[in-house]
Amino acid sequence: MATYQPTHSQYYNRTNAAAATDVSAKQESLIWKLLILTALTYLVWSDKIAITFSPFGEEVVEQVSAPRTGASLFGRASTSLVAAKEPATKRVTLPAGPLHNATLAIDPAFALRNSIPAAAARERLAKCQEYVARFAPVAVAEMHKFGIPASVILAQGLLESDAGESPLAQKTNNHFGVKCFSKQCHKGHCMNFTDDSHKDFFIKYTNAWGSFRAHSQFLKNTKRYAPLFKLDQNDYRGWASGLAQAGYATDKKYGEKLMVLIQNMKLERFDH
Repeated sequence: MATYQPTHSQYYNRTNAAAATDVSAKQESLIWKLLILTALTYLVWSDKIAITFSPFGEEVVEQVSAPRTGASLFGRASTSLVAAKEPATKRVTLPAGPLHNATLAIDPAFALRNSIPAAAARERLAKCQEYVARFAPVAVAEMHKFGIPASVILAQGLLESDAGESPLAQKTNNHFGVKCFSKQCHKGHCMNFTDDSHKDFFIKYTNAWGSFRAHSQFLKNTKRYAPLFKLDQNDYRGWASGLAQAGYATDKKYGEKLMVLIQNMKLERFDH
């Protein structure tokens, strides 16, 4: 019996068809693998990447460290210092009122809501940027000497001194609202300003740089701030929340204001 032998052309076509089928199967397998890898990557990282828009007109992509859980360093439950899941960015909406330099750095939408001219808003923000440029080297030096994040030092200085233009900063060089509690201070050591009460006295400094050093020493030598120095030097969120919890200021949004100042002004770049 004669055996059927395919022609060369038929054999070539069948071989090509088999090869094409094999390639197609491999491509389909690769596509599925890529889809699975993409899904796994999304699940792992989707809660760690936040895309926000800077008030200064630049798009910012910020990567946030994995959330932590646990009790506050100060011995009570905390939603900010050690949060169960902390958002990448925060927002603070300020009520209508007097326009300060730091107002727009804290709440960029404040100008639009209160019909403030764009030129005035730019001028206020420029003063904040000038303050940062002037005192960033000082803040970095204090960070290396005392372990306080430079971003936190700058944010406190911006907030407490209104970018160096508050009456307290102008008259006493006190950029951090450090009060005088001495009953035997010498003449010219402090000055009366109304804060929590009309009897509050604030220390006077020869220059602004002296205020920065005194602020670092105050935090380092005050017992209630001791837990903060156990935090990572880059943990500005922990520091901001911890300062508020420890009672640095009576403002209930103090910690949040520090955080948004740091984020909006990109002050965390000085912590590295």
